[in-house]
Amino acid sequence: MSKPGPYSTQVSVPLPTDGDIRSIVGDGYDPDSVLNVVKMFAGTEDMYPALIGMVRAVFATPGIDARHREVIILRAACVLHAPYEWQANEQMARNAGLSTDEIEAISADGAVTGIADDYVLLCRAADEMYSSAASLTDSTLSALLATFGDVVTRKYIATIAWFSLLSLFLNSTRVPLETTDKIGDRTSPLG
Repeated sequence: MSKPGPYSTQVSVPLPTDGDIRSIVGDGYDPDSVLNVVKMFAGTEDMYPALIGMVRAVFATPGIDARHREVIILRAACVLHAPYEWQANEQMARNAGLSTDEIEAISADGAVTGIADDYVLLCRAADEMYSSAASLTDSTLSALLATFGDVVTRKYIATIAWFSLLSLFLNSTRVPLETTDKIGDRTSPLG
């Protein structure tokens, strides 16, 4: 595992033009502040509302702790080797309150240890869901339920699943890494 490096491919899906993005996103579109992932989503045209709706849900739903979400995202980036996801969310994780040591632990090869138990549990859940089993063991699911309760466990499982889809989309389209500091103090790709 470990932190993903840059893409090693030569072919990518081009970002849509600013005009095409504006026609989907609306007149408030600012090419200097909108992240490349959102631009690539706009290129899906009629699928954009559903994709951006899921982003809004994952980043704004009640009960989801921003640090927990970032733990899930960073672990997904490592396990699924998603360079864009790591680059954007390493800073968002800091903005959400994760320390450098916690971020480093999340990128560990093998089982994550040495950080808060709830972070370790979320990493273990992500590892299991992203494995060839594509599911959770009874032990991990029981621990999630005991730690977070039924509703938040469902939300975390949906969040882990979403970042699998997102990693596949990012890697397969090869969304360009951000070349400017668009992240700033964000904790969400929507600003």
